[in-house]
Amino acid sequence: RWLPNSLGARYVFLNQPAFEVSYVNGSSAPLTMRAVIGRPDSQTYFFTDRIKEVIYNPSWSVPRSIVINEMLPKLWRHPSYLDRLGYEVSNSRGRQVASNAVDWAAVATNAAAIDVRQPPGPKNALGRLKIDFPNKHAIYMHDTPQKHLFAREQRAFSHGCVRLQHPREMAAALLGISVADIDRKIARGETQTERVRGDIPIYLV
Repeated sequence: RWLPNSLGARYVFLNQPAFEVSYVNGSSAPLTMRAVIGRPDSQTYFFTDRIKEVIYNPSWSVPRSIVINEMLPKLWRHPSYLDRLGYEVSNSRGRQVASNAVDWAAVATNAAAIDVRQPPGPKNALGRLKIDFPNKHAIYMHDTPQKHLFAREQRAFSHGCVRLQHPREMAAALLGISVADIDRKIARGETQTERVRGDIPIYLV
């Protein structure tokens, strides 16, 4: 009842109970792949949006909830934890600082502000590619270094975003180019953004 009578000629459809994403383009056979969605305690929202861009070699700005709930317990035991894993920590003035120089107790109580960023690379949580449809939930589709999760039958492991089994194929279909073109853009190693042409809705249902 929440969906329009016509989904459109081109669209992306996330079927959360099936842990699958499909790209539909007219009468052609859909491009369907496995997906990892949000855990029960951080579910992927249900909404409709428009796909806007593909980002190659993205960085990851770590959400505050992940910093506080998942990283902070490790920082209590190992203050250099983020530095050792290659994360970049910046203070409220945008200056990069060592993680062991941060007053994490002040960060936890909102008395101090901090930004944690994971630079692009093979270990980045977003993998090599991000497909964005800006929304208030901060949900997007992306690659992942954790390929083994796609072999699971139940695939609810993320913090809410959607991990794609074949992100390069999805990006190529959305942009109307080849996977080889996608590979060449990623191989440059630079963070680049490419706009998706046309009106392509995405339904997360």
